[in-house]
Amino acid sequence: MKNRPSFWYGFLLVSGAAVLAKLLSAIYRIPFQNMVGDVGFYVYQQTYPLYGIMAVLAMYGFPVVLSKQLAGLKQADRQQAREVVSIFFYSQLFGALLGWIALFSLAEPLAALMGDRGLTGPIRAISFLILLLPALCTSRGYDQGRGELGSTAASHMIEQLVRVGSILAITIWLLHSGADVYEIGTGAALGSILGVLTGFLVLQLLNKGAWLRQLILPQQLPWRRLRKQLTALWSQALLISMSALVFILFQLVDALTVIRLLAGNGLQEQAAYAAKGVYDRGQPLLQLGVVLATVLSLAIVPLVANMVAKKRGKRAAMYQYLCYRLALLVGGAATVGLLVIIEPTNHMLFTDRTGSEVLRVVALAIVAGSLFSTLAGILQGYHLEHYAALAVGIGLAIKTIGNIVLIPAFGTFGAAWSTVAALTVMVIYAVGVLLRHQLFFFGRGKVYFWIGGVLLAMGMLTLAWREAAGLLIPDSRLGDAVVALSTAGFGALVVAAGVIYFPIFSEQEWRTIPKVKRIRRLVKRSG
Repeated sequence: MKNRPSFWYGFLLVSGAAVLAKLLSAIYRIPFQNMVGDVGFYVYQQTYPLYGIMAVLAMYGFPVVLSKQLAGLKQADRQQAREVVSIFFYSQLFGALLGWIALFSLAEPLAALMGDRGLTGPIRAISFLILLLPALCTSRGYDQGRGELGSTAASHMIEQLVRVGSILAITIWLLHSGADVYEIGTGAALGSILGVLTGFLVLQLLNKGAWLRQLILPQQLPWRRLRKQLTALWSQALLISMSALVFILFQLVDALTVIRLLAGNGLQEQAAYAAKGVYDRGQPLLQLGVVLATVLSLAIVPLVANMVAKKRGKRAAMYQYLCYRLALLVGGAATVGLLVIIEPTNHMLFTDRTGSEVLRVVALAIVAGSLFSTLAGILQGYHLEHYAALAVGIGLAIKTIGNIVLIPAFGTFGAAWSTVAALTVMVIYAVGVLLRHQLFFFGRGKVYFWIGGVLLAMGMLTLAWREAAGLLIPDSRLGDAVVALSTAGFGALVVAAGVIYFPIFSEQEWRTIPKVKRIRRLVKRSG
């Protein structure tokens, strides 16, 4: 019992750091795009998936698996713990060296595959980040295995702050120096490396390099005996990471296909680069829209797993029911809100309204993405993470085929629709898995009727508000900012009122959050 509060405190710290990092990662792209334009933004977005994959593996994949392995060992098994830490680090170091050699040497063919050989420099720059992963993953996993989650949270936050600050500072300096968009892309990659390096150094200061003292020399390790354990470590890390990687992998598919398919359809190179940059404006909007679902998926895994371990199936089912309602309510509100205010929001954030219709389609992916993130967390809680990974594989196949079929006919609209289609199929597949295992609990259907009614009312009322505000406020970027923000605020109030007045959440659920319960009672009385 003594360890439980410290565990949850640490878990909340890591979850909070992950969410704040995601918010930072979405928000800084807005001033970056404003400075470098759509073509510069396109260059950055082409290489971002390579960074994103490494970041997810370093935060969610390998450290989590190592920490689970260490936590499962008894305190007396110190030698076995040292062996696990050592094989983990050395195998990652070997893999990282191979990965760096491959990515650095194949940067030019990869850039050509993306349809732009100018991307060779930025790809080579970001390849050096792979070399930092073994030490970073081992250090984080070792700390988490000992229950010291605060150091991971602190280092991750500092890493992101330094990364974002470095990218923006380097970009400003390069723009003043007259650099081209590819040199700026290389500078942004160096900013990411600086952030990760800083995060690693902070982590070593906090844990005093404790993991280094656990290492056994490679020649002294029983590699044959540990071969199965090593295979399990890698396979589990990749399985756990897959659901967190879904949006980044979709961006990678876009990076590899969109430019080539646009150019193959007769669009001039510069026009194709600009079109891809405009389409990429949807990524920060999508990332911000699904951030709550990310929180839910981080929280639901230990909650459901704990109830499953205690054989309290009904309690686990109630967590499911709550998560579905939250995902639909918040993801649906973000989607409906963006559908209404996408033009003024586009102008407010990205200097003009270009591509608003494409971004409107991207907005549809928010609710599907929120649902899949939640379902993936539930599958992991029931120890069915391999199905979540399989769902991602199915989604990637649909996304790739969708791009190939739809982009030649519809341009970036096709890329946006293929994302929506892939996420929708992934949601259907995840629900099917839970149904097949008799673990799906959707709750009372009437509640979803109320959620739909609240979202419909929000859409109609915010549309009326936007039209009225548009008539009164001058047509300018500042005017669009006022329209977008005031409409978003009004929409949030409509949803809040709907949640308070309609039985979307039970009285028991309201009682778990006392201060909100008191506010709700006062509002209902005044109404």
